[in-house]
Parts: sequence; structure tokens; C-alpha cells
Amino acid sequence: MKKSFKNILSVTVALGSVVIFTSACTSDSGSDSDVSYEEKSYSVEAESVKQISLSDKGRKVELEESKDNDIHITYFESDKESYDIGVSDNDELVMKLETDKEWKDYVGLQTDEEHHLVKIAVPNGITSEVKIQTSKGDIVLSDLEIDGSIETITNGGKIEVTNVTANKKLKMKTKNDDINLNDVNIKDSIDATISNGNMNVSNVAVGDSLKLRTKNGDITGTVIGSYDVFKILSEASKGENNLPEIKNGGDKTLDVGANNGDINLEFVE
Repeated sequence: MKKSFKNILSVTVALGSVVIFTSACTSDSGSDSDVSYEEKSYSVEAESVKQISLSDKGRKVELEESKDNDIHITYFESDKESYDIGVSDNDELVMKLETDKEWKDYVGLQTDEEHHLVKIAVPNGITSEVKIQTSKGDIVLSDLEIDGSIETITNGGKIEVTNVTANKKLKMKTKNDDINLNDVNIKDSIDATISNGNMNVSNVAVGDSLKLRTKNGDITGTVIGSYDVFKILSEASKGENNLPEIKNGGDKTLDVGANNGDINLEFVE
């Protein structure tokens, strides 16, 4: 179903673009050669947005702090790839990649990483829900305070969250890469899942529950809070585990599972 987008004066939107030409060739493999990229920007008042939804492919996505009270997005387009972007009638900021590429366009192609990047800047304390989905690209969140929930999904890319505070849930899922959480404080719960990758956590705090799952990888790091604070459920199939399989009591829940991997988590104050 096609979304209809607002056109009202109360929403301030700014658009800009810069054309960038690249020419890169190699003798033994393909690349984004002789492709012209147009750098574009989109801005909207954060107060007018209840949810941010990005659906992408082959791009790295970075979520960072805005320097004002608006949401700012910078991205690149080519003659075969562009974005449909706007605020819908239900106050959802939707950004979706539209591509005319055929399968042959990807054969032997070396990705131009500089122009396969989307940056989203949001003001600290934003109440919007955030949902980011991409493939063959990393998702990086850093130095943020978000009042809403966060969901990140990628395939073939890592998820990195550093110095982030959120009042609602943080949900992450990736395949064939790692999830790294550093200095993360989530007032509600964290739910992280990996297929074929490692889970690394450092100084991670939750108000409710911490659920970590990986297949063919290890789960290691530090969790903020004493051992007695957590009810623990853990299982390391075909691996070592420094946690009890079951421990009752505690106001919070630590639920950890590694299939064909080790579990090594420490509690820190």
C-alpha cells in the first residue's frame, strides 16, 4: 500500500544536494566506476515525527546526535538508486531505497563505501520510535539519549552501540557479523540476536531484562549490577559457560544463550 505524505506548513523540511563524480577502475575486478553520486540532505522538525523508519540495502547507517531540534539525514543517490522519503499522515518519517539495478549490476562489484552511507542525526531526548533495517552494511549508534524505543536489523553487517541511553526497548538482530555494546543504559530491556557472530558487551545496564542470543559465536563482557540483582537463565551448547543455568531471585532478568559458543559475563558496579 502506498503511503500518502503530508504537505503542511507546520512541518519544516529542507532539501539539498551536491553532485559527486567518481571514477575508479581495477584491472581484475569491478567497482562503482564512472558513477555519478548526488549527495542529498533532508531535514524535518523532530516534534512532528512519532516514528523514524529506514529500509535500506547495501548501506552503512549511522545514528548520531543532532546539533539542533531537527532530524537531519544525509545520503547519496545515483542514476539507478534513489530514496523515497517523507512524513506520512500518521507522523512516520519513512525513508526507503528505490533501485533499478539488475542482478548483473552486482556481479564482481566493489562497493564504494564513501557513497554507500546514510547518516541520521536526531536531537537528544527525542520521543520518536526508531527502526533501522539494512543489509550488507553496519549500523552504528553513538552518543545518544532517546526517549523512544530502538530497533536495528541488518544482514551481513555489524551493529555497534556506544554511549547510548534509551527509556524504552533496544532490539537488535544481525547475521554473519558481530554486535558490540559499550556504555549502554536501557531503562527497559535489551534483546540482541546473532546468527554466526560474536556478542561483546561492556558496561551494559538494563532496568528490566537483558536477553542475548548467538549461534556460532561467543558472548562476553560486563553487565552493570550485582549478581544478586538478576534472575539468570543461561545455556552454552557446545561451549563453556561461567553463569549458572538457572538462578532464581532478583528484580531483573539475564537470559543468555550461545549455540556452539562460550558465555563469559561478569557483573560490575
